[in-house]
Order: sequence, then C-alpha cells, then structure tokens
Amino acid sequence: MNAFFLRTSSKHTNMRSAGHYVTGFTLIELLVVIAIIGVLMSLLLPSVQSARESGRRATCNNHLRQIGIALHNYENGFKSFPSGWRPGGQRKAEWGWPAHLLPMLEETQLHDQLGVTSQSLRDAIADPATRNLLGTTVASYRCPSDLTPELLPGGNNTGPQFNRLFDCDNCPADFEPATSNYVGNGGLTDPMPVIGSNGNGVFWSGTHVKLEDITDGLSKTFAVGERHDRCRAATWIGVRNPPGPDMWGSYWVRARVSIKLNDPRPISPTNSCTEGFSSGHPGGGNFLYCDGSVHSLNDDIGFSNGGATFNNSSPTYDVALLGVYQHLGIRNDGAATNP
Repeated sequence: MNAFFLRTSSKHTNMRSAGHYVTGFTLIELLVVIAIIGVLMSLLLPSVQSARESGRRATCNNHLRQIGIALHNYENGFKSFPSGWRPGGQRKAEWGWPAHLLPMLEETQLHDQLGVTSQSLRDAIADPATRNLLGTTVASYRCPSDLTPELLPGGNNTGPQFNRLFDCDNCPADFEPATSNYVGNGGLTDPMPVIGSNGNGVFWSGTHVKLEDITDGLSKTFAVGERHDRCRAATWIGVRNPPGPDMWGSYWVRARVSIKLNDPRPISPTNSCTEGFSSGHPGGGNFLYCDGSVHSLNDDIGFSNGGATFNNSSPTYDVALLGVYQHLGIRNDGAATNP
C-alpha cells in the first residue's frame, strides 16, 4: 500500500511538472506580445499627444480671453485701449501695452512696484530692485504650447539668437526679461510711425485707440495674437528701442499682418515671423478679437498685401486687393470680414 502511494504521488508530481512546461511562454511568444504592445502604444501615442495639445490650446484660448476682459476693463476706466508703447527715444526702453494691463490681470502689486505709471521702463531697468521684478512670469501672458523659457534668452549679434538680446540704455549685458507669447495687432504697415495717426491696427506708438476708432467692427478686427519660440516670442514689459526696426524696436509687443501667419521662411536674413504672428499649435494660431471673443485662424487663410507701400509718412494699399488676414488686422479699411 505504501508502495502504491509512492508510485501514485510520484506520477502526480511528474504530471504537475509536465503541466508547468506546457503553460509557460516561449521566447517567440514573448516577443510577439512585446511587438503587439509596441504597435498598440504607437497607435495610442498620437491620440495622447493630440489630447494634450487640445488641453494646451484650450488654456491658451482662456489666457487670451482673460486678456480680452482686461482690455475691456481698461477701456471702461480710461475710455480707450492702452497705447502700444510709449515713444521714448533711441535705446530708451519704454513700457508696452501688456504692462498697463497688469492691474486688470490681478497683478496690481507688480504693476505698482514697477512704477509703470510713474517712471519709464528704462529707469525701472536701471534700479536692481525693480529690474529683478521684470523677470516675473505672468501666467496670463504664457501659452503652454510654447517652448521659450520663462526668461527670454539673451544673445549677441553673431550667434543663433541674433537680435533677441533686449539691449538698451541701462540694460546689463545679461538682462533677460520675462517671456510673453501674446503680441498686439499693429495693423498692416511697417515700419510703424514713431508717433502718428496713420497706424491702422489696434496698438502702436503713443496713441490710444478707442472703440469707435475700430470702424470695421469689434468682432471683425483682432486685437492680440500669438508668437512662439521659433519666432523669438515676446515680452510683456515693453520695447527696447522704440524708434528702431524689427526686434530692435517695437516688435517685442506687437506684430503686423503683412507677414504671413507662421511664416515658414528662415528668420535670418528675412526677420519673417519675428515681425508677425506665430503659434506652437499645429496648423494655425489663436487670436483675441476686439469684442473679447477668441478664434483660431488657419495658416492657409487668404493672404495679400494689396500692393502696400511701407513708409513712415503715407503708407498706402489697395483695399480691394487685400486678403482676409489683412482685413482682419486693419481696423478701418471699410471691409468687415468674418473671422
């Protein structure tokens, strides 16, 4: 009986051992499973990335809406939008429109500490105490799809960051202001007048645009758009050299619609998108309209400068030849165009 039990137990053990090998994975089976998981991940990853970008775009739109509310609160108090930037003089940095909106964006303390209404940007840069504050990140001025660091990278006139250095009187060599991704609509022409009434956008030098000046309609004219890292982004503090051209001057806070949205040309030597609007969102960019609404425009939106001539005294263009993009950027061309 004991012998029978031993024979049975041994047989049962062998069966379990045999079963162990039958239910295991071979190397080939394991490789097939890994390959299937890899394929599923490759199919899933674009969906995840798309979902993330949708979230970033929604946040960007929300920031533009906040800026729109701030603009209208400013208009309610001062009966106009803020001027694009103060005129200043050669290399004398001056505040831009985003700095004047700080109190309306729950940044009253920062606005007052900087003395935006009581001193020039040049003087704020000269004081180490206020200079440090100029590197403060304002969340409403950042788009999460942008890759620019919180401080605008410095550079020099021979390196890859050509013209990006915020160089001005009282600017230390290592001065890096806070980044912004939103620039004001300066209209069609370039260079804009230093001081004058022939700018046809919403923000330009020393002039406050009123709602009644936007004769094409608040819902037919955009006020603010995006600019991202490939096009050198922007800063909320102001301009480094108000009379200067391109990134030497007012393009730190404004853009023009005579440059294509997301202009694909290389930055050097054309300046291209450093003077226009651009976005980290695929296929287009987001814009805040003067009525406070936010819309996305595609890269392939109708584009034509209508034979425009760019000069300080008398910029000209043929309204009938302008593209949809240009119509949306000009506040008073008499052609109300839907976004």
